[in-house]
Amino acid sequence: MKKVEIPLSQALRLINAGGVVLVTSRYKDRENVMSASWVTPLSFSPPLVGVAIHPARFTHDLIKKSEQFALNIPNISLLKAVEICGTYSGRDTDKFAKAHITPVDALEIDVPLVEECIGHIECVLTDAFTTGDHTLFVGQVVAATVVEEAFDRVWKLEDEELKPLHHLGGDFYAVLAKLIPASQVEQEEE
Repeated sequence: MKKVEIPLSQALRLINAGGVVLVTSRYKDRENVMSASWVTPLSFSPPLVGVAIHPARFTHDLIKKSEQFALNIPNISLLKAVEICGTYSGRDTDKFAKAHITPVDALEIDVPLVEECIGHIECVLTDAFTTGDHTLFVGQVVAATVVEEAFDRVWKLEDEELKPLHHLGGDFYAVLAKLIPASQVEQEEE
């Protein structure tokens, strides 16, 4: 296979095929929702996740002050909402209203969840690191909920409307096609 060099500005897109989330946050009477795809699991025990957010973002300020946030997992029906939440600033726009999504109470934290999402991970902030031009917020998972038909230890992927949305970079998105258990893949004998 022939390989070609790509611009450094596009290098991160080679590994940026993970799920996109709607990060929700609240401090006092201000709440916000923003799209993020720089999200990663960090630890099983305790369960920790990381989300990288630029300091200029309104969500950055809210998380820093409140020390909590939620990761809401959208499906393909929320693609337009994901784009809106990644385009406008919550400093001067009510993105819940603009994106036509519904804030609902979380189980364990004082941050709204997005009702229309297929899953939610509630987090309390345990650490924050400056990494280049972003802050990596580390959150300990204190509650997690998911649409029952969509998940059983992994995403089920049978129903198109219950597949998590993935961000490929720019304005490109995808959903996973099928589940492939490694135990069903034949290994070549050496």
